[in-house]
Amino acid sequence: MSTLTSLLSAPDLAGSPAARWTRAGRLAAAATLLLAASFQLAAFLTEEQHDETIDRFRWIAANPDQADLAKLFDILAMPFLFGVVIVYVLLSRQRSPRLAYAGGILLGCGMVGLSMIQGYEALAFSLVQDGRFELSALADAFEDAAPPTIAMLLFFLPGAFFGLLTLVVALWRSRAVPRAAVLLIPLFIITDFLLQMGVLGHAIALAAACWIASAVLLAGRATSAG
Repeated sequence: MSTLTSLLSAPDLAGSPAARWTRAGRLAAAATLLLAASFQLAAFLTEEQHDETIDRFRWIAANPDQADLAKLFDILAMPFLFGVVIVYVLLSRQRSPRLAYAGGILLGCGMVGLSMIQGYEALAFSLVQDGRFELSALADAFEDAAPPTIAMLLFFLPGAFFGLLTLVVALWRSRAVPRAAVLLIPLFIITDFLLQMGVLGHAIALAAACWIASAVLLAGRATSAG
């Protein structure tokens, strides 16, 4: 198989772990990947992005319905994001069990941190929309580096960053998904984590999710053809 072909399609669809899953299992895995990425992208597209917390809070106060919808998308994404961790581990553990499980544990911790952050932000959204609190004071309190806040970030940032990178290596070695799709994951990390370009980063993540989901579904056809 040429290098280009192995980049654009899964090098070993018939040997993919997904080939041994039930049809319902493959559909559930594909839906999990797509819904997680879609909800996150929808959240970023719905909420106007701001660099400063006070500017974000002013927008939330002025657009409560739109802000609540954005946060709803964030919350709805969470169970599917935990599902993504499971799907990635199941796809990659056959050839790289240590990397798969290590990456899964790290990314799982990252998703725990993200869940806490989403709850923290949901409370902040409610306080901002209440109207009885001064927004600049709320912004200062929200940015306060209190021990619980630091703990949330320590769960999320290292867990998500290193967990994704570890699973990228495991997925690359799995031969179960297109390697070009795997390369989109570090591109997402650079765009979202480092460059803070949320909309573009999550659009890249959705493209990767669609590509990997298609490989999961095609694994069943490869088995049937064989």
